[in-house]
Amino acid sequence: MGNGLLPGPADGPGSPHLDEGTLPRVGTPPPGSIGLDTKSGAKSAPQQSLSDRVLAYARQRIGQVHGDGECFTLVDDALRNAGAKSAADFGKVGPDIDYVWGPAVTRATLQPGDIIQMRDYHADIKTHTDHPDGSSDTDESSEDRPHHTALVESVGTGGVVTVLEQNVPDGSAVTRNVLHLTSSSSSAGGTTKTVTVTGQFWFYRPQAR
Repeated sequence: MGNGLLPGPADGPGSPHLDEGTLPRVGTPPPGSIGLDTKSGAKSAPQQSLSDRVLAYARQRIGQVHGDGECFTLVDDALRNAGAKSAADFGKVGPDIDYVWGPAVTRATLQPGDIIQMRDYHADIKTHTDHPDGSSDTDESSEDRPHHTALVESVGTGGVVTVLEQNVPDGSAVTRNVLHLTSSSSSAGGTTKTVTVTGQFWFYRPQAR
């Protein structure tokens, strides 16, 4: 699924966490500048933030197999193209290491353009519906990412995020997918949805060079 970088010390900013993972350091990408041109007095055009540039690169490749097809390559190239540091700037790169991609952030502070590094991610999604006639049906699905890197495109509620990624399943092109980062249970009408998530996550924010 791609390579990874050694996590930091056990209690440091690169340390692994379960689905409710929290990491102490919070960084922010440089904001896009909007203001007055000092020479002309006219409003300058908005500039893309670092995170926007990272996402734009990945979005342009949806439906394509990018580079060698590895999840790492999509994220690495998106960061480098945007002028951000990449995994190699934070440590060694190897075939089975959990990458560090920048300043660590918490799941609660995730924002578009952040990076999720995953280890042994597994989600079981079960939807049970009771019908007025007394019948019922159950739908079940699962998601697995044993060793994976993805870009956060948007953040929803209840631990749900939309990501841009490739090589899920193996060999697939860049796609937009929804991931559950926390276990949850919800009911509406006669339908109950239960999500069970296991695995480790690391959350990072792009950092300019």
